[in-house]
Amino acid sequence: MNFDHILLLGYGAPEKAEDVMPYLRSMSDGRGILEDRLNALAKHYELIGGASPYNAQVGDFKERFWKELHAVGINVPVFTGMKNWHPFLKEVLLEIHQKGLRKGLVIPLTPYRSASSGARYKESLECLCSASGMNDLYYQFIEGWYDQELFIQAEAEEVSRVLQTVASEERSETPILFSFHSLPLHRDPANPISHYSEEARAASALVAERLGHSKWTVVYQSRPVSACEDWPSRPGEGAGIVGIPAKTAWVSPEIGEEVKALAARGEKKVLVVPLGFLCDHAEILYDLDHAARGVIEKAGMEYLRAKTVLHHPKITTLFRTLIEKSNP
Repeated sequence: MNFDHILLLGYGAPEKAEDVMPYLRSMSDGRGILEDRLNALAKHYELIGGASPYNAQVGDFKERFWKELHAVGINVPVFTGMKNWHPFLKEVLLEIHQKGLRKGLVIPLTPYRSASSGARYKESLECLCSASGMNDLYYQFIEGWYDQELFIQAEAEEVSRVLQTVASEERSETPILFSFHSLPLHRDPANPISHYSEEARAASALVAERLGHSKWTVVYQSRPVSACEDWPSRPGEGAGIVGIPAKTAWVSPEIGEEVKALAARGEKKVLVVPLGFLCDHAEILYDLDHAARGVIEKAGMEYLRAKTVLHHPKITTLFRTLIEKSNP
């Protein structure tokens, strides 16, 4: 093996209620966000239990992933570094360096290369290594696995579980909304972010094809300005987005737009699939299960939602196979 450790790279989220405001201040540092705006965002966490399950779900995945690696003889440590909360990436990199480890594999906790670039994971890691005098740390990124068979299988199985709760004669007619975190439009074809919509549609088409389901749409959520006038989120209230200028153009259609279109067509049910997310956090539990659900039910439709897949055993196997393929 030409690596001595593995680094799972994520966003991070507050694990208890008293961490919510410090977390929001950390995310918005230097962006000039008013305190009352952060207080409004903090109320979203109150509605989902006071904090986020993100870190706990990632921690559980890391343990299962480590066990799977050891079962096949890949005996290297696995670390988790977060961009916006504990364990902060800077602290984890210092720990790695102090242990004498120098060559690592990084797997961002998003299937989409564009989303990884949007989160500036590579830039953050490189800047932290340089600023901390750890330029001898070398990392190989494994990213852009949105079209891998095991990922598609896991997603399709979770969607299928929900469809099985729908009367058999209604399943094929139940509209599916494959939901992704919105990003600002980037028109430079050389920038990976510009391909975000292509990746989102490709993954959605693969899941729909595996399900044999033709009634589906790609939508985007959590952008600062909703196109749906009665959408509960005010500008900037997407739980994971703060400090983005409202005038910025974002990928579309926004989920609220599509919900209104479905209601106008007389649909009775909507199945939302958070295909852009690996595990639960505020963008799922508030932006979908609270905000989107409220709009869907207000329009007289039933809200259904598939689970995220980080808990699925096929995802640990997927990560192992990605490592094996990158280091034959």
